[in-house]
Amino acid sequence: MMQVLDNYTQTILKGEVIHGRQIGRTIGFPTANLHVKSEDESSLLKGVYGVKVHHENTYYNGVMNIGMRPTFKDEKEALSFEVHILHFNQDIYGEQLKVDILFFIREEQAFNSIDQLVQQLNLDIEQANKRFHQ
Repeated sequence: MMQVLDNYTQTILKGEVIHGRQIGRTIGFPTANLHVKSEDESSLLKGVYGVKVHHENTYYNGVMNIGMRPTFKDEKEALSFEVHILHFNQDIYGEQLKVDILFFIREEQAFNSIDQLVQQLNLDIEQANKRFHQ
Protein backbone atom coordinates (compact mmCIF):
# COMPACT_ATOMS: atom_id res chain seq x y z
CA MET A 1 0.00 0.00 0.00
CA MET A 2 1.58 3.24 -1.13
CA GLN A 3 0.30 6.74 -1.64
CA VAL A 4 1.99 9.98 -2.52
CA LEU A 5 2.11 12.49 0.33
CA ASP A 6 4.08 15.75 0.13
CA ASN A 7 6.19 14.42 -2.76
CA TYR A 8 7.17 11.47 -0.57
CA THR A 9 5.90 7.95 -1.04
CA GLN A 10 4.07 6.88 2.09
CA THR A 11 5.04 3.45 3.31
CA ILE A 12 3.22 1.25 5.77
CA LEU A 13 5.22 -1.09 7.99
CA LYS A 14 3.87 -3.81 10.22
CA GLY A 15 5.80 -5.52 12.94
CA GLU A 16 5.83 -7.16 16.32
CA VAL A 17 7.11 -5.13 19.28
CA ILE A 18 10.25 -6.86 20.52
CA HIS A 19 12.63 -6.26 23.41
CA GLY A 20 15.54 -3.98 22.63
CA ARG A 21 18.38 -2.67 24.75
CA GLN A 22 16.00 -0.19 26.44
CA ILE A 23 18.38 2.72 25.92
CA GLY A 24 15.58 5.03 24.78
CA ARG A 25 13.76 4.54 28.06
CA THR A 26 16.87 5.51 30.05
CA ILE A 27 17.24 8.83 28.18
CA GLY A 28 13.54 9.77 28.32
CA PHE A 29 12.45 8.51 24.89
CA PRO A 30 11.07 4.98 25.23
CA THR A 31 10.74 3.23 21.89
CA ALA A 32 8.87 0.28 20.52
CA ASN A 33 11.42 -1.83 18.67
CA LEU A 34 9.76 -3.57 15.75
CA HIS A 35 10.58 -6.86 14.10
CA VAL A 36 9.77 -6.02 10.47
CA LYS A 37 9.76 -8.41 7.53
CA SER A 38 12.77 -7.80 5.29
CA GLU A 39 10.70 -7.05 2.19
CA ASP A 40 9.10 -4.09 4.00
CA GLU A 41 12.41 -2.34 4.64
CA SER A 42 14.10 -2.31 1.24
CA SER A 43 13.10 1.13 -0.08
CA LEU A 44 13.55 3.23 3.06
CA LEU A 45 16.43 5.60 3.73
CA LYS A 46 18.16 5.36 7.09
CA GLY A 47 16.94 8.23 9.20
CA VAL A 48 14.17 9.73 11.28
CA TYR A 49 10.56 9.92 10.10
CA GLY A 50 7.27 11.36 11.27
CA VAL A 51 4.81 8.50 11.62
CA LYS A 52 1.28 7.51 12.64
CA VAL A 53 1.16 4.39 14.78
CA HIS A 54 -1.97 2.24 14.79
CA HIS A 55 -2.50 0.35 18.06
CA GLU A 56 -5.81 -1.19 19.14
CA ASN A 57 -8.07 0.95 16.95
CA THR A 58 -6.30 4.20 17.91
CA TYR A 59 -3.78 6.25 15.94
CA TYR A 60 -0.88 7.97 17.71
CA ASN A 61 1.69 10.40 16.35
CA GLY A 62 5.31 9.37 16.65
CA VAL A 63 8.85 9.61 15.38
CA MET A 64 10.67 6.57 14.06
CA ASN A 65 14.34 5.89 13.53
CA ILE A 66 15.29 3.40 10.88
CA GLY A 67 18.95 2.57 10.89
CA MET A 68 22.02 1.17 12.53
CA ARG A 69 22.03 3.22 15.78
CA PRO A 70 25.49 4.74 15.16
CA THR A 71 25.60 6.53 18.53
CA PHE A 72 25.19 3.18 20.33
CA LYS A 73 27.29 0.92 18.17
CA ASP A 74 25.95 -2.61 18.44
CA GLU A 75 28.23 -5.62 18.40
CA LYS A 76 26.15 -7.04 15.58
CA GLU A 77 25.12 -4.50 13.01
CA ALA A 78 21.48 -4.94 12.18
CA LEU A 79 18.92 -2.54 10.79
CA SER A 80 16.59 -1.41 13.57
CA PHE A 81 13.09 0.04 13.49
CA GLU A 82 12.42 2.05 16.65
CA VAL A 83 9.34 4.20 17.11
CA HIS A 84 8.81 6.70 19.92
CA ILE A 85 5.03 6.99 20.26
CA LEU A 86 4.04 10.44 21.50
CA HIS A 87 1.79 10.65 24.58
CA PHE A 88 1.80 6.87 25.01
CA ASN A 89 2.87 4.78 27.98
CA GLN A 90 1.79 1.15 27.71
CA ASP A 91 3.54 -2.21 27.80
CA ILE A 92 3.03 -3.54 24.28
CA TYR A 93 5.74 -6.21 23.97
CA GLY A 94 4.61 -9.00 21.67
CA GLU A 95 1.85 -6.92 20.10
CA GLN A 96 1.59 -5.98 16.42
CA LEU A 97 1.83 -2.35 15.34
CA LYS A 98 1.09 -0.78 12.00
CA VAL A 99 3.22 2.28 11.27
CA ASP A 100 2.37 4.74 8.51
CA ILE A 101 5.55 6.55 7.54
CA LEU A 102 4.36 10.01 6.59
CA PHE A 103 7.42 12.23 6.11
CA PHE A 104 11.20 12.26 6.34
CA ILE A 105 12.76 14.44 9.07
CA ARG A 106 16.51 13.85 8.75
CA GLU A 107 19.21 11.34 7.92
CA GLU A 108 20.58 9.07 10.61
CA GLN A 109 23.71 10.41 12.27
CA ALA A 110 26.12 9.58 15.10
CA PHE A 111 26.28 11.92 18.08
CA ASN A 112 29.31 12.56 20.28
CA SER A 113 27.27 12.44 23.48
CA ILE A 114 23.93 11.36 24.88
CA ASP A 115 23.14 15.04 25.59
CA GLN A 116 23.56 15.90 21.89
CA LEU A 117 21.29 12.99 20.96
CA VAL A 118 18.62 14.08 23.45
CA GLN A 119 18.74 17.67 22.11
CA GLN A 120 18.29 16.39 18.56
CA LEU A 121 15.44 14.05 19.55
CA ASN A 122 13.63 17.00 21.10
CA LEU A 123 14.11 18.96 17.84
CA ASP A 124 12.90 15.96 15.81
CA ILE A 125 9.73 15.72 17.90
CA GLU A 126 9.18 19.48 17.67
CA GLN A 127 9.51 19.36 13.89
CA ALA A 128 7.20 16.34 13.65
CA ASN A 129 4.57 18.04 15.82
CA LYS A 130 4.62 21.10 13.55
CA ARG A 131 3.98 18.86 10.54
CA PHE A 132 1.25 16.87 12.35
CA HIS A 133 -0.61 20.06 13.23
CA GLN A 134 -0.43 21.79 9.83
